[in-house]
Amino acid sequence: MLNRVELGTALANGSVAATKIIESQSQYRNCHIKVPDLDRPVAAILVDGEFYSFFKAVKEAEKVIAIAAKLGNSGDMTVITKTPKAYIIWVKEPEGSSTLVS
Repeated sequence: MLNRVELGTALANGSVAATKIIESQSQYRNCHIKVPDLDRPVAAILVDGEFYSFFKAVKEAEKVIAIAAKLGNSGDMTVITKTPKAYIIWVKEPEGSSTLVS
């Protein structure tokens, strides 16, 4: 199981710009967002007032760490959530906007 200590140890070389590990569903809200480069809304989460779009579901913790490191090296900020079947990687969308009409 991936936890903060494992991720921090595995990524101690600073290769990831910023990866948050969300341990409870109460820490985020599921939603859909619009992003400038896509025509359709995408699955996303809202964390601390920022949108993160769905990137990939991965079963193995080691693969999650490798993918987060690769995204971090590209300058992407990520969030990792855990479901009963997989770890979910989400990528920050600074230009994302809610699909809800207020």
